[in-house]
Amino acid sequence: MHLRQKHVFITYTNTPPDRMKDLLEKLHLLQYQTIRLNLPKTVFVSRLREQVDEGSIGIFSDSFDVFSSSKNEYKGHVDLRGFRIKRRKRLFDFNMNLAIASGTYREEGEQLIIDTEINGFSGVMIPFYIFVALFYVIFIAIFLGAGEMDGAMPVFVLPFILLHALFMFGLPYLLMRGSVSRMQRELEREFFFLTKQ
Repeated sequence: MHLRQKHVFITYTNTPPDRMKDLLEKLHLLQYQTIRLNLPKTVFVSRLREQVDEGSIGIFSDSFDVFSSSKNEYKGHVDLRGFRIKRRKRLFDFNMNLAIASGTYREEGEQLIIDTEINGFSGVMIPFYIFVALFYVIFIAIFLGAGEMDGAMPVFVLPFILLHALFMFGLPYLLMRGSVSRMQRELEREFFFLTKQ
């Protein structure tokens, strides 16, 4: 939404308040990006379509990407209303391409403004985190219960369990966060490259 009052432009890029989106923003798993280009909308869309293979970008769609012979770096959907793309997985590419970029474009004067939402969090991670949390709660409860029965509780093992839990929770988070920042940099570069074709 844009408001214009005496040559002052106020741009609201955030959607209505949503607790999940607010949490993802605080965790840096959801970022918004606005890019301005000096290019007509139809030209930009046609050039972006050339760089994006039409296809599914679901969680299990990466399985056979490594066998694709396409030279395009991205896959997803591009049309005149907007786009939803994901970076294609390549052979020997050890980066986790988890982030999905979805955006819309509009023209203001001679500038094309691209509003992009980059989301690194997938709904599949919610059951994973619930399962891991339940596993550690049950494991630690059994561990403490068994220690009380024997009379000798090996307390030195507890920090190792907690360290392992930290890795199990932290590693996926760091991979998702890195994927978001990497997608943000790559989109800036890719969109700038499209103006030079």
